[in-house]
Amino acid sequence: MRLLAVLLFGLLLTAPVAAQNAPEPDPFVASTYLNAINVRSGPGETFAAVTSLGKGIPVRIVERNRVGTWLHIQRDDGAGGLILDGWVVGGYLDLADNLRYSELPVNDSLPDADPSSQNSQSMKLLYAVPVMPFISPAMHDLFLKGLQMGNRSNAVTKVGDSLVANEYYLQLMNRPDNNLGHYDFLAETIAYFGASAAQPSAAARVGLSTAVIFDPMWADSTRCEAGETALDCEYRLKMPGVALVMFGPNDVLHISPKAYYDGMEKIVQRSLEKGVIPVLFTFSYNPDSELWQEALAFNLSLVEIANQYQVPLVNLWAAARIIPDYGLDTDLVHLKNSGFEYLNFANGNEAFYGVAMQNLLAVRVLDEIRRGIIMTSLAG
Repeated sequence: MRLLAVLLFGLLLTAPVAAQNAPEPDPFVASTYLNAINVRSGPGETFAAVTSLGKGIPVRIVERNRVGTWLHIQRDDGAGGLILDGWVVGGYLDLADNLRYSELPVNDSLPDADPSSQNSQSMKLLYAVPVMPFISPAMHDLFLKGLQMGNRSNAVTKVGDSLVANEYYLQLMNRPDNNLGHYDFLAETIAYFGASAAQPSAAARVGLSTAVIFDPMWADSTRCEAGETALDCEYRLKMPGVALVMFGPNDVLHISPKAYYDGMEKIVQRSLEKGVIPVLFTFSYNPDSELWQEALAFNLSLVEIANQYQVPLVNLWAAARIIPDYGLDTDLVHLKNSGFEYLNFANGNEAFYGVAMQNLLAVRVLDEIRRGIIMTSLAG
């Protein structure tokens, strides 16, 4: 009995040590929790499906796309030969808690889509636009101009209708309980812009459109000066270096593509005059809608404007194609909230909820601007 007691006591002493010394799981090994997912030849749903991955089968993650929404996976036969090689939606995988996207190689050579797979010329043109823009040198000069005008480098605002005014979009950046999941490399950008992002925008409200944003009647009389437009009011109040701009799902119900083009162009021109970098967003839309073709035309207007003025364009339309119902809520206009009252990029929420994807792309483009323009400008 005495010997048994000694053995049990020894086990109790060594058990915690063994648990503490247990190796962490390999962060680059994952499996899908779904019954089966498509493995594609590139990081987008327009690329051909090369095979499928069944539930629980381990694969190795070798790289990610620029945004982080698609992961390149491989599986070998144990003798060095590949039996699976392709791309999957990252949100469909059960990822190790210790995986950090900052430690994962980034493939920035593959496009986000294969436009040749589409029959529609409009779809081809839209899919050819990267989800995450490469920031043009012209925006560097614009940023410096804005600083000379008194704009704040760490101030960001949003411009748009109810999809943008949504309190769960961007304004959550300053919360202490945000969960970035594997997107660890976004922490510094969230901290940099968080305080300004938390402030509601005078240029983002329900009912606002490109047709009325320059009408002083739509400006907040409690915050704006007499005769001041909502856009000018917000730029005066916040003095932002960057503005995230999205109109479309409501405009398409009421105005022509030409009127939409003119309105968006005017917003861009006014932003440039104020030294503010305007980041345009394409918008998601349901292809079964009667106004599908008009929505495509509206989005293509944004592509033309972005190219003409060399301003960043985030292709939310393309990114949302993988989300159930294209990221839209039951009204097929507004983006669907995940229900979290903080930024939550864990558990693949961006692959299932439109607002989660909207927030992720907003933070990602701000990260591109902060790293590529702001930090280099302030350092030089």
